[in-house]
Amino acid sequence: MVRLFIFVVMVLGFWSSSAQAFDQYTQLMRVGKNSEFKTIQSAINASVIYDKVVILIEPGVYEEKLFITRNNLTLLGHSEKQTLVKSAILREHWRAQNPTDWGAAVININATDINLINISVLNDYGRQHNTDEHQFAVRGFGLSDRIITHNCSLIADGADTLSLWNKHGRYYHSNCYFEGAVDFVCPRGTALIENSTFYNIKQSATLWHDGELDSEYKLVVNNSSFDGIEGFWLGRHHYDAQFYLLNSKFSVNMADKPIFKKKYNNKNKERANLYGARYFFQNNFGEGNYDWTQDNFRLEDIIPQKHKNISQWVFKGQWQPKKTLLQLQQWIEDRQLNVVKPM
Repeated sequence: MVRLFIFVVMVLGFWSSSAQAFDQYTQLMRVGKNSEFKTIQSAINASVIYDKVVILIEPGVYEEKLFITRNNLTLLGHSEKQTLVKSAILREHWRAQNPTDWGAAVININATDINLINISVLNDYGRQHNTDEHQFAVRGFGLSDRIITHNCSLIADGADTLSLWNKHGRYYHSNCYFEGAVDFVCPRGTALIENSTFYNIKQSATLWHDGELDSEYKLVVNNSSFDGIEGFWLGRHHYDAQFYLLNSKFSVNMADKPIFKKKYNNKNKERANLYGARYFFQNNFGEGNYDWTQDNFRLEDIIPQKHKNISQWVFKGQWQPKKTLLQLQQWIEDRQLNVVKPM
């Protein structure tokens, strides 16, 4: 019985410490020409002595590649337009000399409770070398969970711009701009994207999802807009997936091509579609609103009947990313930091 009690206390302690909470104990660190740290990575490396950290990044262009392996970290720029992190990396070249993708992105994440706020991230290899092959802006690995991007521009000149690939991961993106080519927003696990803009630079899929490990894993896009070159596609998947498109605008440039399941080119077999075709739409509009995007789902049956809000439904009440953003805003106001506030 004593051992069980100790175990329960340890578990409760783990959950209370692992969830990001902004309070007087959250350490503030600064990066910039006039700050102690001149590079973002040097501040990340030095931050490991603290439990919870906000790294405030002064306006500027930071030409560096970031590696995040510590939990409870917020990278806070002054604004999306003023703070840019950039690098030029082609995945194919990286993998020719390295065994994994670790390092193939501008921002590489293998940690929990990571927030990217008021930042632009650019992988511009494609425009320098005229290619739209795989170029990550942000890549998440097996431990990446509870990742937030807010007031961010995430841009790559090729496929897989935002690739958060923990198959059990949870991700929240709001007030963001996404740009890329094939499958350029491609979460595994569960993701909620709100009030954001997608721009596809190729006649290819914008969205991609992998939710094969649990029937409740889903990709939900709400109050957002889709545009791109003429003939761009809305989405596809190779694994079992679940898509919800709600209250969003489809450009006239979007192709009349329903979301579909595709085989991997290098694997001459079909993966099992365990849960069937799950593509749900409600209250979408715009010139690209086709027959296959018409309403076949009622959010009113979910909220508030079964869940209080859309975030609670998507994350099953286990994570509250909007609460995290509100806590961060209060923390910023208490310290009178001159940045664009999250909410």
